[in-house]
Amino acid sequence: MAALLHLITIFSLLATILPIAQSINIDCGSTGSYVDSNNVTWVGDKGFVTTGEPMKIPDVVTKPLNTLRYFSTGQTNCYTNIPVAIRQKTLVRTKFYYENYDGNFSPPSFDLVYDGKHRDSVEITESLLNNEETFYYSELIFSPGNESISVCLLRTSPSDNPFISSIEVYSLDVGMYADLGPSEGLITEQRTACGAKETISYPLDPYGRPWYPLGADDTLTDLTTSAPSIDITGASNKPPEVVMSKSSSSLGESIKLSNLALPLTGVPVYLALYFSEPQTLGQTQKRSFNVFLDETQVSSGPINPVFGKATQVVLRDVVATSVSQIIFQSTGDSVLPPIINGVELFSISNSRNGGGGSQSSVGNNDSGGGAKNNGGKNKKNKLPLILGVTFASAFAILSSTFGAIFLRKRQNAKPQSNTTPTTSTGNGTGTGMSPLVEQQFASDTDHSYVVQDHH
Repeated sequence: MAALLHLITIFSLLATILPIAQSINIDCGSTGSYVDSNNVTWVGDKGFVTTGEPMKIPDVVTKPLNTLRYFSTGQTNCYTNIPVAIRQKTLVRTKFYYENYDGNFSPPSFDLVYDGKHRDSVEITESLLNNEETFYYSELIFSPGNESISVCLLRTSPSDNPFISSIEVYSLDVGMYADLGPSEGLITEQRTACGAKETISYPLDPYGRPWYPLGADDTLTDLTTSAPSIDITGASNKPPEVVMSKSSSSLGESIKLSNLALPLTGVPVYLALYFSEPQTLGQTQKRSFNVFLDETQVSSGPINPVFGKATQVVLRDVVATSVSQIIFQSTGDSVLPPIINGVELFSISNSRNGGGGSQSSVGNNDSGGGAKNNGGKNKKNKLPLILGVTFASAFAILSSTFGAIFLRKRQNAKPQSNTTPTTSTGNGTGTGMSPLVEQQFASDTDHSYVVQDHH
C-alpha cells in the first residue's frame, strides 16, 4: 500500500512538472519566488544566467519591473536552460523597464537573439522614463526544437549596456499560428483589440497575449455585440472572446490602417485579422467588404462576418513597410460599413519564402493601437513553475528509481472605420489575389486553408 501511495505521489509530481516545463516567468535580477496579483508565480533568474549584475530600481514598486539585470561587459550575454515544450508553438516575451537605473538618462539600444536564430532589436526611447505604466517588450512565437531555449542580449554599441527586466514563456495550443514553419518565427509588431477601452491580457487571454486598444479617433465608432457569446472555435489562433465582442467601424465606406509598426525598408509579414458581426442582420441588411494590404488582397473574396461567430483571415509572406496600409473597402452591394475586431501583425523571422509571396498561411502603445515600442501595463499569467525544473530532468530522476514511466499529456448605414495605429477614411482600392491567405469561420473544423468559404 505504501508503495502504491508513493507511486501516486510520483505521478502527481509529474503532472505538476509537465505544465511547469511549458510555462515560466523569470523576474530578472531578483531572487526567490512570489505570486503576483494575477496568481502568476515568478522565480528569480538564478540558474538561468551566470553573467551580468542584478539591480533593484529605487521607488519602483511594480514587480517584476522593479528589478533588472544589466550587462556591462561582454559582447553577448545569455539566459539559458529556459524550459519549454519541444516542437510546440511557444510565445516568449521579454520586457525592459529602464527608469534611468544607471543615472545616465540615456536608454540603451541592443539586439536580442531567441534560441540562436530569431533576432529582434530593442530601441528604448526617453518617452518611457518615469512611468510604470509603460515599458518596452519584445515577443516571439516559434516552435522550439529542444526542451530548453536561450535568450541572448547582444551589444550593438560600445557605450550601451544591455539589460532585461523579465522573461515570460507560454505554450500555445495545437493549431494556433498553424502555418508557421519549424524554422520560422513570428516577431510581434502590434496586436490590437478594436473597440476595447483598456488592455486585454491574461486571464482574459489564457495565452498571455496583450491586446492593446485603439487611441481616440473621432472618425471611429465602437460597437458591442448583442450575441450572448462568441463562438471562436473556427479561428485557429484563438483570439479571446472578449476581443471578438467589441469592434470598430468607420464613418465612411472604407477603413485605412496606417503607420504600421514596421521598418521603412520592409519585411515579410504575417497579418491576422479577426471579425465577428455584432448584430443580427435583417433581410435587407448586408455587411460585405474586401481587405487589402497595399495592393494585395487579404482574402480571395469579400468578407461577410457572421453573428456570434469568429472569422479569421490570414495573409503572410507579403513584404510590407511602415508606410503600408491595410484597407477595408465595402462592396457595391453592402449596406453596412466594414468592421474589424482584432489585428495581429508580425514580421517573419527566417521566412521560408523570403517575402516572395508564396501560397500558405501564415506591443505596444495604449494610445497607438498596440505597437510594441511602448507596452501598456500588461500582467502576464500562466501555470505555476518551480525554479527551472524541466520535465526531462525530473523524468530522468524518477525513472531511475521506478524504471520507465510513460505519460501522455493531452493536453442601411454608411460604412464606418477602424484602425490599428492611425485611421483615415476614404476609398481604398487594390487588385490581385493574396499570395498567402487563410479564411476561417466558426463552422470550419479542420482549420485548413480555404480559397473562399462563405457561411
